[in-house]
Amino acid sequence: MIRRHWRNFLRLLRTTVFRLAIIYALGYSVIAAMVLGGVFFVSNYYLDKQVDRELIDSRSVLERLLYEDGGKDLHELLGRPDRHLPGARLLLLVDQHAHPLAGTLRAWPRNVPLHQGFYTFSARATDLPYRLHSHDPDDLRVRGLVTRLHGGKGWLLIAQPLAEADAFADVIQLLLIVALGLISLFGVAGGVLMGRGVLHRIDAVRETAADIMAGDLNQRITLNGRPDEFAELGEHLNAMLARIEALIHGMRAVTDNVAHDLRSPLNRLRSQLEVALLEAHTPDEYREVLEEAVRELEGVVRTFNALLSIAQAESGVRREDLADVDLSHLAADLAELYEAPADEAGLSLHAQIASGMQVRGQRELLAQALSNLLDNAIKYSPPDGQINLSVAREDGAVCLRVCDTGPGIPVANREQVLERFARLDTARSTPGNGLGLALVKAVAQVHGARLELLDADPGLCVVLRFARPGR
Repeated sequence: MIRRHWRNFLRLLRTTVFRLAIIYALGYSVIAAMVLGGVFFVSNYYLDKQVDRELIDSRSVLERLLYEDGGKDLHELLGRPDRHLPGARLLLLVDQHAHPLAGTLRAWPRNVPLHQGFYTFSARATDLPYRLHSHDPDDLRVRGLVTRLHGGKGWLLIAQPLAEADAFADVIQLLLIVALGLISLFGVAGGVLMGRGVLHRIDAVRETAADIMAGDLNQRITLNGRPDEFAELGEHLNAMLARIEALIHGMRAVTDNVAHDLRSPLNRLRSQLEVALLEAHTPDEYREVLEEAVRELEGVVRTFNALLSIAQAESGVRREDLADVDLSHLAADLAELYEAPADEAGLSLHAQIASGMQVRGQRELLAQALSNLLDNAIKYSPPDGQINLSVAREDGAVCLRVCDTGPGIPVANREQVLERFARLDTARSTPGNGLGLALVKAVAQVHGARLELLDADPGLCVVLRFARPGR
């Protein structure tokens, strides 16, 4: 159990979704760090500038007070800055040798030179005359302004603790840590959840594929009903599996029917030849046997040729092999060609062909499909019947119709007769191999045409609607 969960966890870590979630989490963490860091530095800059302005204002106030009373109350003024200066200020006046003269600080900071300017230094809380806030740390950052008094009376340090700035920095730092932690947590959690969801969907596909490889061609990928990319992929895969299953069943049916349809003529051919070899015959008798053998072989060859034509059509036609075909001219030529066989069968062939009807396709396949339709119409129409061939444009599509007055095909059997070797005559007493309409169906699919079997009342009407007319 533990090993299985460990393997699943390792699979989860290897998923693309998990890696993308981690990458996005890192990216957002960097962005958050940059934003909060920018806020921190900008805020500190403005806080320092605000402190510097307050120190300058305090210096101006002190200089004015000092020069107004001539420095008589120097110790009292510098010892109680809260009486004259806003806020908490730290003051220290030293002589030229940095000896304290007056102020609230006990000693001059060691890292602050006797030179005019702004300085930031550290001061221990014990060095201050009083604790500014109860929550202040032992070490404080202090911002100070050093000024040389006029007349060389000494150096004046005006300072202010940066407790507020440090507290603000601590808040920003805490926010940065929390933000990075939340982003990382949600990134990892999101990666885990999305990765598990993806693995679940992939496992469903993998299990279905395993069942199909085991021989169960009826299995399909389970769709969860959500209109997402996985559902779209599952639909396409299911359509592909249905097509593969249909092709495999078709191959099995073709194999069985080929064995059945070719076994009989080959057995008859073998029997005829064996009988002819049993005893001597006259040349005319041998000739008759050979002619019968040739007829049997012609039927076998026609069956193989039909199968090859169907395979060629179903394999598709290359784009460079397509051309504009004048369907009107093709239909007129075949109508003239089949007029004599129709007369011999006691049938009348009528052609109503509109001129200029062009489609995009391959002339040889179209001619073979139309020939099959005319052959079937002649074969199944009773004497004194009628065959109608028409080519016209209907609703923007070029339509080819072949209608006869034969027995027709029941509605329940119309899908069946489009399969290879499918024949309504299960006894196979009538001539033919059951490949005529299968070839027509394959040619229609290649040319993007819709094949319809309709009632001619009486008889059957086969319609090909070409959705891709020629230029």
